[in-house]
Amino acid sequence: MNRNIATLSKGLAIVSAVGALAAVSLISTPAAAQWVPPPPEVVASLEPQYYEGHASYWYNNHWYWRDTHGGWNHYDNEPAFLADRRAHFPPVRHSWGHR
Repeated sequence: MNRNIATLSKGLAIVSAVGALAAVSLISTPAAAQWVPPPPEVVASLEPQYYEGHASYWYNNHWYWRDTHGGWNHYDNEPAFLADRRAHFPPVRHSWGHR
């Protein structure tokens, strides 16, 4: 009888652990928390602001910049220098179409 209870307890513990693992793995980041870098046509039309040695672009309410490997990054919190630049010199977007 005790052996059956022990086997049942182990089985229940394993099923509970697998269920908890499945529940955790199904949780994903909400779409609003995922950031998308600016598309090439937007970068080509924006005037960059230089900060920390690289060009930064204001897009979708964030400052984006490329790292040394060409990957996009963004600042979670707007740096004071870029906030000041944006307040006094709004980002300019150029259009070369229909001249």
